[in-house]
Amino acid sequence: MPIFRSADTKIFRRETTRFGGPLIRKDVPPRGRAAYNDIAERADDLIAQARRAVKRLPPIYFDFIHNPQINAVAFRADGRYFIGLYTGLVFMLRLVIGRMLADANAFPSVGDPAQERSDIELLQGYIPNAESMSQKANLSSPQNDLRRAYAEFLTDQAIMFYVGHEITHISHGHVDYLLEKRDIRHSFESSGTKPDRDELRFERQCLEQDADRRSIISRIDSLRVTLARPENSHMPWAPKADGVSRLLRDWNASLSILFRLFGDVRFSRTELTEAHYPPLAMRRIYSEAVASWEVHHVWDGGPAIPIVKAFNEGRTEAEEAFATILGEPVTMVGIELAKTKSAREHTMALQDYWNSTVIERVRPYSYEF
Repeated sequence: MPIFRSADTKIFRRETTRFGGPLIRKDVPPRGRAAYNDIAERADDLIAQARRAVKRLPPIYFDFIHNPQINAVAFRADGRYFIGLYTGLVFMLRLVIGRMLADANAFPSVGDPAQERSDIELLQGYIPNAESMSQKANLSSPQNDLRRAYAEFLTDQAIMFYVGHEITHISHGHVDYLLEKRDIRHSFESSGTKPDRDELRFERQCLEQDADRRSIISRIDSLRVTLARPENSHMPWAPKADGVSRLLRDWNASLSILFRLFGDVRFSRTELTEAHYPPLAMRRIYSEAVASWEVHHVWDGGPAIPIVKAFNEGRTEAEEAFATILGEPVTMVGIELAKTKSAREHTMALQDYWNSTVIERVRPYSYEF
C-alpha cells in the first residue's frame, strides 16, 4: 500500500470538488466500502507495476470521485499526479455484469446457468448514468460460484483497463503537455467538450488512442503472466476449456461490456473529425487489433493461437448478454461501422499523425520515452 502525504488527499479533494467531490470511503456501508477498497488496492498495485517498469515515473495518487457518470480523470496539481475513478463507472459495471450473470439466459457457457433465474426483470430505460439506473433497478448477483468468479473477472479487467488508460496519460506526458501547452487541466476518459480547431481535435484523438494502446498492451501482458502460473492453466469458471483461448475470449467480453456501457456505440462520419475522442466502436475494434498483435508477436506460440475466433466469441457473447438484459435485439451496427474503410483509414491516420508529429510534442513531458 503506497504511503502518501496527507496533503495529497487534500489536493485530490480540492481538485475534484468541481466534478462532484471525493468519495469518502469511511462513510460507505461496509460491503460497498470493501469493494471500493479492493479496487483501490488493485489500482495502486497497477500504478506500482508501472513505476517499476518506468523508473522515472513519480508517485500517482488514486481515489474515487462521487459522480454518477461513467468516467475517470488524470491530472497534475501542486506538482503531484492524481487519478480519479468515478463511482458511476463502478456502479454501472456492478449493475450490468451482476445482472448478466444472474440471468440463466446470459453467458450460457459459464458455470451452471440452471442455478440462476430465467424470469429476472429487464433493465428498463437503460442510460449510462448510475444515479438514474439506481432508481430503476436493483443490483443482482449470480448464485453459482463459477459465475460469481466470472463476474469478478469481467469487472476487474474493465476497471484495470480504465486505470491503465489514465496511467498512460501521465507516463506518456499527455497530462503535462495538455496543461502546459493547451491549458487543459484535466484529462478525462470521456467528455462532451470540443477543442476549437480541427487540428487540436485530431491531436486529442491521437492522445486517447495512444492511451488505449498502452493500456491494452499492459492488460495483455498481465494475461500472459496469469497463464504462466501453473494453477491458471484453466479458467475457474470454465475448467474444461483451453486456458489460452478462453482467457482471451473472456477478456474481450470484459472490454466489450465496458465500451457498451455507454449504450449503442454507432457513430456518424462527421464524428470522426468533430469529436476529440475516437468513436467508442472504433476504439473497441482498435483495442482488439492491438491485443491481437501483442498475442501473435509476444506470446509463446502466438501465431498458432486462434485469436480472432476467441475475440469474436467474446464480443458476440457480450452483445448477446446486453440484448438479454435489455430485452432488445442483438445489434452490431456500431461494430460494423468501425470496420468500414473510412473508419479504418481514420484509425491509421491517427496512428500516422501520432508517429510523425504528436509523439515529438509530448516527448519533453514523457517519463517513458
